[in-house]
Amino acid sequence: MPNLSELKQEKLRRLKFERYRDYEPTGIGEKFISTIGNGKHFISMFSAANGVGKTCVGANIMAHMLFPCGSKWFDYPLFNKWEFPKRARIITDPTTITSTIIPELRAWFPEGRYKTDKKGKNYDYYWTTDTGWQFEIMSYDQDPKEFESATIGLVWLDEPPPESVYKATVARMRRGGVMYITATPLTGSAWMYDHILANKDNQAGYRTYIEADVESACKTHGVRGFLEHKNIERMIAEYSEDEKQARVYGKFQHLIGLVFKQWDRKMHTLRPFNINNQEYCVYEMLDPHPRNPDAVLWVAVDRNLQKFVIDELYLKCEGGTEELAQRIKQKAEQYRVVRRLADPSAFIEDQHTGKSLATRLSHYGLHYLQATKARTNADRRIADALNYQKRGDELIVSPEVYIFDTCQRTIFEFEHYRWDEWTGKVRDKKDAKQKPIDKDDHMIENLGRCLIQEPRFEAVAIENGLDNRYDNSGVIGSVDDPYE
Repeated sequence: MPNLSELKQEKLRRLKFERYRDYEPTGIGEKFISTIGNGKHFISMFSAANGVGKTCVGANIMAHMLFPCGSKWFDYPLFNKWEFPKRARIITDPTTITSTIIPELRAWFPEGRYKTDKKGKNYDYYWTTDTGWQFEIMSYDQDPKEFESATIGLVWLDEPPPESVYKATVARMRRGGVMYITATPLTGSAWMYDHILANKDNQAGYRTYIEADVESACKTHGVRGFLEHKNIERMIAEYSEDEKQARVYGKFQHLIGLVFKQWDRKMHTLRPFNINNQEYCVYEMLDPHPRNPDAVLWVAVDRNLQKFVIDELYLKCEGGTEELAQRIKQKAEQYRVVRRLADPSAFIEDQHTGKSLATRLSHYGLHYLQATKARTNADRRIADALNYQKRGDELIVSPEVYIFDTCQRTIFEFEHYRWDEWTGKVRDKKDAKQKPIDKDDHMIENLGRCLIQEPRFEAVAIENGLDNRYDNSGVIGSVDDPYE
């Protein structure tokens, strides 16, 4: 049995040569480690603010995967028993390979248990370990074809990768494995947001993400934090409002300039539930286009005037008006539609036939009223409906409108509908533009037109078992507008 002196010597040796054994992650770092270690996800992203130690977390995940030591922070199935190819790859920006990645690896890897080879590079490119692992450190400026060679099982992407590099790397993981990304999502990372954070197929694709703001590393407000709060405040004070999105909150910077800054996917989306005719009435909005897909939105209203975006249709109907009408009716027959509104363009008469789209749709039993073009007021009304208040984790005031998480086009537009901006040097000489970019806004227009008219709940009036204003489907046909 070792004596006290020997134990102290061993402790000193470990502190000097095997620092990774004593690594303690922050609370949010621990959550990311457990996400990877449980082995339930193929792609895991750590979207982190500057200064929270994301590269340190990444290096320690690599160290404990390659050199298991029984640390309680890494006591998870994937760290305890690796079942994929022992071939790894680290990919990062070329400027950080020698300045950040390699020094971080050397700081945490156990000394004497790995070898490196430059392989013609100006840095330690190829690494092997005494546990049978091998990996290379590559950069994002390499040709995508260079990433399509070996079969690999473990990948660490440090900072947002180009999409071409990401896809080429995923293709090399045909025998299974794990990819993790540590990044402060600055400019150029929009594709990652759509693919990893906003992807409706994340569950099927085994993708997940964790966001870490700078306070997660605070000694006062974080768990096992290491930053003084006063230093965090000084750092934040030097960032512009645009920079804070990514550098302070760990959120994607491409979301800067969104019209609806109140939007929060976790707050405003719900899993679908049954919309019955007794407790909900439904409003239908149409935004037709000659070239872009036609957009139709269904909004349910309950007795408390709570609104729910429950369904959508976004497609280009090759079969013309008849197909559009059929598709709309297939959706609408599920609900008790009490009013239909359409963009004013639907009421413009064709100079040859003398008929408008609204007229043609009426022949199929779809009768629309002309909606407003008051776009600014409509956007303001949406912003009001999104507002909510929280006190800590308690929701004090809930949003007026929720969106079913199956309405992917609507969600996409909330996360891409941005203000138009001046570019280049002109930007510093002009006041901000007052109009959004006229793109990715079709469902937004529909929702605004619904909310601006202050939709009411219309109860079912029972007479002889049926509401005499409705047909059997509960959809207004040729009857008069119930609001008149």
